[in-house]
Formats: sequence, C-alpha cells, structure tokens
Amino acid sequence: MSLAILAHYSKKSVQEEIYEFLRGRWVGLEGVGKKWVRWEGDRPLAINKPSDVYVLFSKYSKIAPRSIYGSIEVFGRLESRVDVEEGYDSNVKLATPFIDIDLEGEFGKSWRTAVEAINTIVSFLESRNVSESVYILWSGNGFHIRINEHAFDRVLEGKHPVEVAWGVVEYVLETLEKDLFNLVRNCGGCIKIENIVNPKRVFTAPLSFHREKNRVAIALKPRALVEFDPEWSNPSNPRHDPQAWRSFKKGEADDLAEEAFSKLRVFRKSNHMRIQLETPREAKLGERVDEGDKIVEKAGTTEPPRIGRFQVMGLLQAARYYVLKGDLEKAKSWGLNRAIFYAWAKYYGPSSRRLLMRMREVYGSSSSYRDEELKWDSLGGEKAQVSPRGLYVIGGVEQTPEDYDRNIAKKIELAGIPYELAWEKAVEYVRRFPDRVLLDPQEFYKKVYEPVRDRFAEIVFKSREQGGDRQ
Repeated sequence: MSLAILAHYSKKSVQEEIYEFLRGRWVGLEGVGKKWVRWEGDRPLAINKPSDVYVLFSKYSKIAPRSIYGSIEVFGRLESRVDVEEGYDSNVKLATPFIDIDLEGEFGKSWRTAVEAINTIVSFLESRNVSESVYILWSGNGFHIRINEHAFDRVLEGKHPVEVAWGVVEYVLETLEKDLFNLVRNCGGCIKIENIVNPKRVFTAPLSFHREKNRVAIALKPRALVEFDPEWSNPSNPRHDPQAWRSFKKGEADDLAEEAFSKLRVFRKSNHMRIQLETPREAKLGERVDEGDKIVEKAGTTEPPRIGRFQVMGLLQAARYYVLKGDLEKAKSWGLNRAIFYAWAKYYGPSSRRLLMRMREVYGSSSSYRDEELKWDSLGGEKAQVSPRGLYVIGGVEQTPEDYDRNIAKKIELAGIPYELAWEKAVEYVRRFPDRVLLDPQEFYKKVYEPVRDRFAEIVFKSREQGGDRQ
C-alpha cells in the first residue's frame, strides 16, 4: 500500500469525517485489483471510532486498500451476520437515495455535461421543495446526487427505507428522462446516468481515495457547482464541505416520495429484491444507436424496449451453455441459476440460511434438496450444484426450465420483445466468441455480458426493424 494513502488516512481530520459519515453503515474496503473486505470474521465491517479508519487500512494492508465505502443503509446494529441477513428488514433504519453519474467520454466535456445534468435534477428537486437535504459527492471521476436520509420521516411508516430511496430516484429519472437523454445524446454519450439503488449497495465515503485516480471524494452543495473544478479533489488540499452531507430538513422529501409512489407502477417481490417497474418505461425519444463513440437519434422511431440486467444475464448464460453443450433444457436451468447467483451472491453469500426461503418465495419452485443429495458440475471454471434430475441448484432450490420461462422468457416478452427473437439473437451473439472466452467466467462477464447488459434490447430491436439482419 502506498505510504501517501496511509498518510492520508492517518490524518485526524480525515478519520473524523469518514467515521461520522460511516456511523451505522456497513463498511467496505477496496484494494488493488478490486479486492474487497466487508467482514471481520462473522461480523459486518464497521467503524466505531475515528481511529478505526487507520486501523482498518493497516490491518488489511495485504489487499493494498485505497478506497472506503459505506452501505446506503444506516443499520440499528452491526454486531453479527444476522444483522445484515436474517434480521436485515427490521434492522435498516434509514437509506440514502442517490443518482449515479459516471463519466464515459472526454474528461473535460463529460464533467461539464454532468454538471448540466445535476443542475437539471436539482432544479426538479427544488420544485418539489427538496433543497436543504440535497448534496453532491464528486469521487474524482464521477458524481452522486444524494438526498440526506433524514429528509424522509412519515413516509417510512409502512415502507422499507430502501424501497423509498429506490422509488424517489426512479421517479426523478423517469420524469426527467427526455431532458437527460438529450444531454447524453448531445455530448455523444459522454456520461451515464443510473438508478443503482439496491439493498446493501455501498457508495463512496467523503475523503476516500478514488479506486484508481490520485483523487479523493469531496462533498459540496449544489450552489457550489457554479465554480466547481475537478482539482478540488486533489488529495494534498481537497476542497471539501463537511456541512454539505450533514445538513438536512427532516421530512422535507416526504411529499416527493409519496408523489413517486402514487405515479410509479412498482412492486417488490421481497425486501431484498430490487424494485422493478411492472411495465418498461418507453419515452418516445428516438432510437439510440451506437456509432463508434457517438449516440445518435433516428427520427420517427421510439426508444427500444428495456430488458433488465437480470434477464440479460439469464438469457446470455443460457445461450452460453447451449452453444457449448447443446442441451436446451439444462441451458435454461443454468441461465436462471447464474442470473440468481450474480444478482444475489454479493448481498447474501451463497451459504446464507435465508436464501432457501427467498428462493422458494421468489422463484416458486417446489423442488428443494439437501446438500447430501446434490453433486457438483462445472462449465469451464464455474461450478454449480446439480440435482438428481440433472438441473442446477442454488440455495437448495432447483432451477427448472419452467422457472426460467417464468422469470426470464416471460419478462422479455413483457418488455415488448418476442422471446424467440431474443433467444436467436443471443445465441448468434454468443457464437461470435471463442470457447476460451465462454469457458472462463470472468472473461464471459467482462467481454460477453458487460458490454451489452444495458443495450441488448437495442440489438434485438434494431435487427427486428431491419428484418433480422445480423448486427
């Protein structure tokens, strides 16, 4: 670990600021090569006093930690695994809504466009009388627009705090979709704006080092954006406003949250599942088509339907299995199994005692097994348990082809895309990659899934308009 980084976290002012922000939050340390620490034995990683910051960076020096994060949730207790797993629902007291703005293109253009997007969003929030609780966090290479978690009060009666956080962010982005899309389009896709609020999601703490860049995260109030400069995050003299994230007006976002829930068609399958729209948003903004580094608009068309990342992962994993092994039924089982694994493992851990119950509740399979009844199978470097019927299992529950049809195929159909067409394009797309990529789970994730996870529908939509021509 760099001595400069350790010296930064040894400063009393830095320790106190990070401690104050992370009190009650589940902490994560990230080191070089995306190595993480989130547990101390069976206890969620937490900070109980300012000096703990330096202690953690010293203790886990083997991963060369650079960045420190906290959960979007504020918990009542962080003493054992139960507090963030079985007891999660009742233990979450508050949650912080945030809108993520990543810089994708030329740095100078992208951060300036991001500021325009922030101003658009902040203006909308102010129109809903949400202003004192809003702050901006600049990570050194991207922005968060956050609303202080104490801005929600009466709305939390009967609603989970993460549900409220997600709904507010989704409503803001849905309402401003046309304006924000125009900003993204006009700058050639130089920024990406997302709602990534999820249970147990972590985000950057103020004064944390960026995971790669020689920058530290700073908080500021929206009014300071008029004179903002990226150099404010220089670690030698960061221009950080410690009151930005501390200031709030209790309950000022209640009306906005209630408005969001009255206008969004939302449902939750469980307190741990990300809330989803019952029907996809379809803003008639023109078709977005990638042309090199540009995003252009075709007049007279509508934005492609949206397929959720869960469905894209399940579809592509099924196509991967089918291309390699040629068994359609097992391909469906594998596809749903892997989609569940990637979506849930980072929150629960594959051995969570609550996973079996959640699996039965959400995926509706009646077939469950004890560990001694199961065998292991692998696809390249990726292992999964197999039932006596030869279908894949996670959390003791078997993933059947019928489960796949209900949770992957049907959801793709509901998004407005014929499943058979999506399957045809998925197999065609996966076949383009050599076996060595398909057999390596990390290569598959990075080279096959990740590049299209948010735009796979565009490939299908475009091919349908062009009579099925290959992209």
